[in-house]
Amino acid sequence: MDPLTLLGLLIVVPVWRAYDKAGLSPFMSLIVLIPLAGPVLAAAILAFAAWPKLEGDTRLQYRRLK
Repeated sequence: MDPLTLLGLLIVVPVWRAYDKAGLSPFMSLIVLIPLAGPVLAAAILAFAAWPKLEGDTRLQYRRLK
């Protein structure tokens, strides 16, 4: 197996799972394969996108101060 292919799989698979757990399209994890800007862009999408799977999660709601 080609070393670049192996490296690509080692990077794409965890990002694929992160996108899937967040409720986003896992195919967006292929952005990581873009040279230089890909990992930064993929991390920015995960950081700033609304995660559909967390919409009903009440653990992340903050209490209002009285």
